[in-house]
Amino acid sequence: MASPTFNTSIQEPPGHNAKLVLPTEDPNTNPTVFNDAMKVRMHVFVDEQKCSAEAEIDSDDTRSWHWVLYATSTGSTRTPAGVIRLVPPPQAPHLVASKSESKSGKQEQHEACIKLTRVAIMPEYRGLGLGRKLVETALEWAAVHGRWRGLILVHAQVDVEQMYARLGFETDESLGRWDEEGIEHVGMYKRVVVH
Repeated sequence: MASPTFNTSIQEPPGHNAKLVLPTEDPNTNPTVFNDAMKVRMHVFVDEQKCSAEAEIDSDDTRSWHWVLYATSTGSTRTPAGVIRLVPPPQAPHLVASKSESKSGKQEQHEACIKLTRVAIMPEYRGLGLGRKLVETALEWAAVHGRWRGLILVHAQVDVEQMYARLGFETDESLGRWDEEGIEHVGMYKRVVVH
């Protein structure tokens, strides 16, 4: 059997008035690429990692760009293999988003940044460097299309902290570690040149 080829499709933000639903809900008027993104997210985050299905669609989905990585084999249809979401500024202050507390009791503020979230690869496609491909695709797009100064944030699960480090992200120890949906996370930043 021939190895699949991979390509990405982008879904522009559907807008604040969009009524996004889980792919299994009816009626489903979601954009097709968003439904494919949700298939990957539901499998990885809900089925595998046991996160809440109700929390999988959030307020960032209507204002974010999504890339879906598709696997295509000879003579077959495209299969969603991976996803990444790029959330534009503004971001909630970190301490609000993570529900952690600082020693000073103040919410940390930082310059406007984009945030990469919901990065997931289906199990049968892991180990092929596809997570890196998705991150690089989103960052290349953002360097050309964003109105920001180049700061990128990820709230990384500690299990993939090293993957992000290999991509040039640095863990911000001042953010500490926190729990999201029963999974330990760290905050990591990277700066890119914007065009």
